[in-house]
Amino acid sequence: MTTLILGIGLGLFIIVTLWLSAGLIFAVALRTEKRIGGFAVAVAAVITIILVSVPKNSEYPRSHHEKSYDHLFIWRVILLTLLAGSSLVALIAYIKYELMESRRPRKITTWIF
Repeated sequence: MTTLILGIGLGLFIIVTLWLSAGLIFAVALRTEKRIGGFAVAVAAVITIILVSVPKNSEYPRSHHEKSYDHLFIWRVILLTLLAGSSLVALIAYIKYELMESRRPRKITTWIF
């Protein structure tokens, strides 16, 4: 049997936890005006791509006469599509709200050394 955590497999649990933490870091970074949110999303994207591209091992030995099919291919493609879409939305939001923000200079009234 496979290891289940909260009714889902270990790999999916790791990916969900990774993206929840990246989303939390991104949300906190938007509120605190730090620039680490985009970096957290990029790291989560790279780790997810690595985890999805790693081949799975079977629990049972395969016979040489049997052809193996990846029955989770469609779900992996859907996950990769959602990953690419969310990365694109995050990149557009970063460009729109962080890089294109107009900044006006403030007049310095006092000098603090």
